[in-house]
Amino acid sequence: MELRAGNTLLPSPTEITIDDEIMWSSDTGRNLAGSMVGDVVATKKKVGIKWGVLKEEELLIIKQKLVPGFFPFAFWDDGRETTIESYRGTLSKVYLGCFSGVNFYKSASASIIQR
Repeated sequence: MELRAGNTLLPSPTEITIDDEIMWSSDTGRNLAGSMVGDVVATKKKVGIKWGVLKEEELLIIKQKLVPGFFPFAFWDDGRETTIESYRGTLSKVYLGCFSGVNFYKSASASIIQR
């Protein structure tokens, strides 16, 4: 599966989780009878991405393209390429070590949330 932030192809992930989140109105809750009340106002995508072993240069591409703020993000979902205006949650990485002068990361992960 290809992932793109803007026009840049990101390193291949090992796992992607796509959530279709339901957004409810601010007055949503339970009434005195215990029944749920409220209105669905939108559905939004949340994409959880996990990468396996990465060279530092690959991690830097991820970090440079999944910028703070908003950006277009493209991924495959429901049988077609989908592009959303998005922002990034926390970018986590686990450093593995330096081998033959090259830094490696054991894993990295991030969440991309539709604006």
